Amino acid sequence: MSTPVTNRKGAILLDGSRYENAMAWLYRNFPSHQPRPLLQGTIYEPIADAGPILLDAPIGSPAYDAWTHGKDIKDGIWLESDAPAEELQHILRRRLRVLTPDGRELWLRLGDARPLYRAWQREAQWPEGFWHRIPRIWLHHKGATFCAWQNAHPDADGAPANQGIAAQLTLDWPLLEALATQDDTAQEVAL
Repeated sequence: MSTPVTNRKGAILLDGSRYENAMAWLYRNFPSHQPRPLLQGTIYEPIADAGPILLDAPIGSPAYDAWTHGKDIKDGIWLESDAPAEELQHILRRRLRVLTPDGRELWLRLGDARPLYRAWQREAQWPEGFWHRIPRIWLHHKGATFCAWQNAHPDADGAPANQGIAAQLTLDWPLLEALATQDDTAQEVAL
């Protein structure tokens, strides 16, 4: 099991649809953490609890420990970042919808680590500027945590316009195919 050593700050991104009453569950189980649904403040706010939820989780916090040990938090990803959680919420919101190389717009289920794990297995790469303000993306799989991607240019922002959730970034076909591949338990990644 690896542990990030360069930055002690970060947040967990999780899929609210994996929990019954996700926000109530998070407040009950992690009262010292502030959950931030990415769809909050958008026209999709009525379904924000089911969408990706960002949970501040510095190393050593109860949420980080639950994610690290693979208990309670299902299939979340840990984003190593010194950016405030509120800023990460806005950054990640601008990445929920992406473009295909032929210009179609898709929703990306960022909070579910299972598709990201498959993309890591296939050595798929994210476009520069996707993981703005996030130097490392960590996954938890079968009892181990590991750094799946390192962002050499965390200052690059591929979706700088404040257009809510309008798609601004194009993902290449190999990454999209890796994210869309399903196993017996995976749900659809992009609609």
